[in-house]
Amino acid sequence: MKTLTDNDFQNATSLVTSWKRPLLVTHTKPDGDAVGSVLAVRELLQQIGASPLAVLFGKIPNRYSPFASFDSIASWNEGVSTGDIDHCDGVIVLDTCSYGQLEPIAKWLRESDRPTLAIDHHKTRDELATHYCIDESAAANCLILYEWARVAGWKITEAIARALFCGIAMDTGWFRHSNTDSRVFDAVSGIVSHGVSPSVVYEGLYHQDSQARIRLLGKAVATLELHCGGRLATMHLMWDSFKSVNALMSDAEDVVNESLRIASVIVSVLFVEQQDGTVRVNLRSKPPTVTRGVDIDVAQIAQALGGGGHARAAGVRFDTTVQDARDRVLGRLMKLMPQG
Repeated sequence: MKTLTDNDFQNATSLVTSWKRPLLVTHTKPDGDAVGSVLAVRELLQQIGASPLAVLFGKIPNRYSPFASFDSIASWNEGVSTGDIDHCDGVIVLDTCSYGQLEPIAKWLRESDRPTLAIDHHKTRDELATHYCIDESAAANCLILYEWARVAGWKITEAIARALFCGIAMDTGWFRHSNTDSRVFDAVSGIVSHGVSPSVVYEGLYHQDSQARIRLLGKAVATLELHCGGRLATMHLMWDSFKSVNALMSDAEDVVNESLRIASVIVSVLFVEQQDGTVRVNLRSKPPTVTRGVDIDVAQIAQALGGGGHARAAGVRFDTTVQDARDRVLGRLMKLMPQG
């Protein structure tokens, strides 16, 4: 597992400082780390005279109120199209290296001859860039960006620090996930010194839920099933569940983590039926340090089924029914779960 060096960051700096109109993109259904990455890089590049075009392939979930003070990010097909990105002289792909997560421009990206820099911390990836800053050991993409900004000597404003803090906080589950290490706290210490208030950010991220989200959570928990002696937990949400409580698809974020609160559970899986009939599957697992040595790498499961992610958090999408998705995912997981 390679850790990025100062030389890696310096090469990336030389590359992007030659661009005047870079395109910034991240994965569909952007989470806190993805949005924080786009906002931070946009602000950093503007400081050095570039005019980046930042584009999202999905709405920013309402829960991310700490991002509200930033200038809005353009949405694909809502004012931005292929004609706009054709004018960009470089591409920075953030928090993903998967064509499947960049579907709106995947064809354009494959055919483009523009230099492309991918900055990511995920285990699974496609060969989609000409240059890479990949660090699987990083807890968050925003952690990589903070380290890059320091090496590059770029000024970190309070706004940039807040975007980076949100990304790191969300991808570590507010510093409770197993990816939270001394490197995270070293970075956060530096980030907070730029004027970020953790208590204010926490209120903005975790105490802004709509009643629809809470009701949706209740519907998911009502479907809870335990398998393999209580070690494997599953929940599901049908599209009708969203409609019945007037919830958004983004309201399902983090719901998969709820069943991990059960002491016996090692792996949690959430099946979510989308409006278009496809099924999104989220997988989470506890680290072996708290499971008596049982180590279930959910990224391997997801990758084998066409998805990807991290060892403790991964996902995959199926063009099938929830029942078929359950059969396929559980069929693989049950073979890995400890017996007895």
